[in-house]
Amino acid sequence: MRKGLRKCWIVAMAVLMAIAGISFGGVTTASAASTDTQVNAKAAIAVDRSTGQIIYQKNANQRRAVASMSKLLTVAVIEQEIHDGKLKWDTKVKISKPVAKLSQKKDFSNVPLVASHKYTVKQLTHAALIQSANGAALALSHAKGESTKQFNNKMQKTARRMGVKDAKIYNACGLTNGQVGSLGLKGQKKSRENEMSAKDVAKVANWLVQKYPSVIKITKTTSEKFPTSSKKTTTMKTFNKMLPGQSDAPKSVHITGLKTGTSDKAGACFVSTGNYNGHQLITVVMHANGGGDQRFTQTANLYKNVFTNYKPVILTKVSTLPTSVASVVVPDGKQQTTTNLAVSKPTTIWMKNSQQISQWTTSLTLQSSKRTKHGGLIAPVKKGETVGTVNYSMNGFKCLNGSSSVKVPVAAQTSVSRANWFVRTWRAIHRR
Repeated sequence: MRKGLRKCWIVAMAVLMAIAGISFGGVTTASAASTDTQVNAKAAIAVDRSTGQIIYQKNANQRRAVASMSKLLTVAVIEQEIHDGKLKWDTKVKISKPVAKLSQKKDFSNVPLVASHKYTVKQLTHAALIQSANGAALALSHAKGESTKQFNNKMQKTARRMGVKDAKIYNACGLTNGQVGSLGLKGQKKSRENEMSAKDVAKVANWLVQKYPSVIKITKTTSEKFPTSSKKTTTMKTFNKMLPGQSDAPKSVHITGLKTGTSDKAGACFVSTGNYNGHQLITVVMHANGGGDQRFTQTANLYKNVFTNYKPVILTKVSTLPTSVASVVVPDGKQQTTTNLAVSKPTTIWMKNSQQISQWTTSLTLQSSKRTKHGGLIAPVKKGETVGTVNYSMNGFKCLNGSSSVKVPVAAQTSVSRANWFVRTWRAIHRR
C-alpha cells in the first residue's frame, strides 16, 4: 500500500472509531467529547430534593436580585406562623390604603385589592404564589399588624434557619424599596432590592417543600378565581409556562412548581420543582439571557444537562455496602461482637456517567446515642434498627447544607443482646 493511501486509510479508520465511540490509543473519543447543554443564564443550580445533593451549578454562590422569587420566603414565614398557631388560613387581613394603591398598579403583577376590605390569609397566599401578586404579598406581611421592618426581620430569621446567611431582604414581594412607596424601609436607597444566590433560592425552595409540601399544590395551580370584593372576582393565571398543559411544558420531566421572578435588575428568573422518572429535583435559573420565556428555555436546558451528563444510582436495602462499612463492632454484645449493616431507606446518589459508585469514598457515622466511646455500637441492638449513616463522598461534591457527602441511613441486620456484667467487665479489662 502506498504511503499516502495508507495515511488516508488510518485517518478514515480513526474517524469511524470516534463516531462509534471505540477506544483509540486508550481514549474513548465519543465519551471524551463534551455533551454539556449550555445553560444561558448568569446563575443556575440543580439539586436533588431528598438529599440536597448539588448536581449542577453555575455561579451558584453569587448573590443576585431575586425579584418575585422572594415570595417563597414570605410564604415560608406565613406557613411557620400558622404552624405555631399565631395565624390561621381563615384569618382575615384588612387591606391598608398603601397596599390597596400598590395592588392597583398595572405595571406590577397584581390582583386588585380594596382598601378596608378583608381577605383571608389563604386567599392572599394563593394570589402571591399563583398570580405573583405583589399587593397580596405585602398584605401578608402586615397580617399581624407588623411593620415592614418587623416582618423583614422574620424573613431574615427564617432564612437563617434554612441555612441562608447573607440574603438582602427589603420587602415581602421582591419589588425595589422605592417601588413599594411608603411601605419601603426607611433609611434605605430606593434602588435596594431583595438579593440571594441561586444556591440560597434552592435552599428556600427545598426547605419550604420539605416542611410544607402543600405549597406545591398551590404552585401547580394554573388558574383560580379570586374574590376582589364582595361582588367581583378576577381569574388568576400562573406565570409558570412549564406546568403540564402550558406552552413550555417539557416532555421528559413533570414540573410541579414553584415560582417565577422578573425585574430589571434580576432579569428573568425561575425556581422549579420537577419529577424525572421518580426523582424529585429543584432547579434555579437567574437572569436568563434573552429575558421573558428564556427562563423556561434555560430551565429546560438545565434539566437536559443533568439527564444527559449524570445518572442517578439508587441504593436500596439489597444494595451491597463496601466491606469497610458493611459491619460494626458491638463490644458489649452477648452472642456476637459484630452486626452486619444494610441500607434502611432508599437513597439516590447522582454521579457523572463516567463514574461508578465503587469510586466514591465511604465512611460510617453512628448515631451519638448508640455509639460507644470507642466507636462501636451500644448493646442491645435490634434487628432493623437504624443506627447511623454511610457517607458517600467524591472530590468536588457538595450538598446544599455544605456537607461533602450523601448520607445513606443504615440499619442493623441482626439483633445483639447485651452481655452480663461479668462478661462486660472482663472484656473491658482486656481492651485496656
